[in-house]
Amino acid sequence: MFKLNGEDICRESPPDSEEIPAKYLPTARQALDIMRTRILGKYRCDEIFSSLPGGKSLRDLYNGLDIWINYDPSNDGTDYGWTMPDTFPYDIVITQYTLRMGRWCTLGTIVHELAHLNGAPGGDSTAAEDTLKSCGLRSRSGPYEPGVKG
Repeated sequence: MFKLNGEDICRESPPDSEEIPAKYLPTARQALDIMRTRILGKYRCDEIFSSLPGGKSLRDLYNGLDIWINYDPSNDGTDYGWTMPDTFPYDIVITQYTLRMGRWCTLGTIVHELAHLNGAPGGDSTAAEDTLKSCGLRSRSGPYEPGVKG
């Protein structure tokens, strides 16, 4: 299950991240609602996630241990989110820029970052971003971006 850092409870987050400001909590909630109602159990999402090195389906990640969503105040448009799987294996960090872009961009970033928590490599790999195509998140207006790496 997902927890929003700053919603009902606050916790220590990865370095350079913090609680999600109240004005962005509705966007984060909407993204998670879309995942629950439109993505889980549909498309080939579980299949593609299970093929990643961590071996968990998206449903396994959603229903498993708490995964925390944290906030990075970066707003420069070059970074959507990040993870530190080795030291914070249950944390996703979403940037202010992503949250400002709305629920679909936020959802795409959450799915991308979940792929990293499930073992998708960073660097020049597009494995994390490629999961969006199998989760019904590909259209002319996004959130899938074929050039996104890491």
